[in-house]
Amino acid sequence: MQGIPIAVTLRNFGQLWQTSPVDLDSLSQTKLWSKSQPVESFDVFFSHTWQTPGSRKFLSLLLQYGWRMAIANCAFFVALVFLLAASGTLPMTSLTWPVNVLGFKASCPFAPWTYITVTLTLHISLFLFPYCTCARYSPRCFLDVVSIHQTDKTMKQRGVYGLGGFLSVSKEMRVLWSPPYLTRLWCVFELAAFRKANPSKPLNLKPLFVESQVFLLILASGFCTGIYTAVRTGHGIVAVANLAILPLLLFVHFNRKLMREEKSLKASLETFDLKNVECRLAADRAFVSLAITAWYGSEEAFTEYVRGPLRDELLAASELDLPLSYGVLIAASPFCMNIDVVVAMIRAGAPVDAVLAEFVGLGVGVTFFWNMLCVKIMWTLCSRWASCSSTRALDYAVSLAIFLVFLLLLGGCSSAVNSLLTFSTTGTMAVGILLCFTAMLVYRDGCPGHSCLSDP
Repeated sequence: MQGIPIAVTLRNFGQLWQTSPVDLDSLSQTKLWSKSQPVESFDVFFSHTWQTPGSRKFLSLLLQYGWRMAIANCAFFVALVFLLAASGTLPMTSLTWPVNVLGFKASCPFAPWTYITVTLTLHISLFLFPYCTCARYSPRCFLDVVSIHQTDKTMKQRGVYGLGGFLSVSKEMRVLWSPPYLTRLWCVFELAAFRKANPSKPLNLKPLFVESQVFLLILASGFCTGIYTAVRTGHGIVAVANLAILPLLLFVHFNRKLMREEKSLKASLETFDLKNVECRLAADRAFVSLAITAWYGSEEAFTEYVRGPLRDELLAASELDLPLSYGVLIAASPFCMNIDVVVAMIRAGAPVDAVLAEFVGLGVGVTFFWNMLCVKIMWTLCSRWASCSSTRALDYAVSLAIFLVFLLLLGGCSSAVNSLLTFSTTGTMAVGILLCFTAMLVYRDGCPGHSCLSDP
């Protein structure tokens, strides 16, 4: 058996995921086998369809397996830059940030060092994850393009018709779900074979639209934070600066479109019919049909199994909600913008209680935890009202309504805490701590009808 470290499959922007082996020339097919290595078992068996763009699978796996490294690197470099900036080692710019906290009122010298650091570190860490030294310890996976010989006909046939054996020695099956998935015969066969061979091992459904949305929200968060910073350092008032998140409206509308795949996922399971799945070769269809009939009694019995018990299992094991780890990545840029404000206050000689109130109340409370909570609410609303409206105008109106809810929640809380900062240390810090616990409670319990685990 041949396997490959998951991290290695993501190198060169996930080149191994980009093109189906049947669409490669013979030389390229020959090189694929050399990329794998002998293994006794697989940590993960990836089930996917080549009809889905490889870029979506690459992005999904990059976040699924690279988020820990990204968060660790961000924490380290942000802490380092904070110490350097607060101590005066890093230079200030000509920018200023207006502050009015507990009687300390000043235009503090400002430089967005930690905002720039976290924004760059987050993206660089994710895309360098496949090349890090820990890649050698990355879980070994079955990836059809390298685990099955593509040019030797005998070995290829043995690999294709021996999928059941590969599945039996796999510790986990991870389905990279996209709308065409249940229309492909071999994908259906892999589901049937894995659950028959491994009744108790994890069968995890990973819809690709989740990471697609998360990556867009990370970009939107960094972009809108940059606009907000530019407005505030240009002496714009807070209410006007909050309008810097207007570009998020476009992301909300696109997220609703992606959320329609969630409806498609549920519908494809509820209406599944083995007779309607597609396959390139008649011989393959005959092989799969015989195997499924032997395992489940008949094709009709398997169809009912997919619509019933398997559907319930897959939806229970799927992660359609926003996990805590992804929420942290989305909130990183605005939180670090506030750290830059704290540095500006320190450099301007602000009292300790004013600095603490700013950091705990507005930084930790609003820009981090409340921001995460608002994003989660927006995510849930996009899921609830994902369906396309009867007219284009009404469809945009729904997106606008969701955006306005987000804007009112985030902007309203930010304005309230900014007002509280002018006179109450205890009140501001209490609100910050309350927002922290509220967000953690929501992320821990999730939302009705969704699975919300902290680990993607």
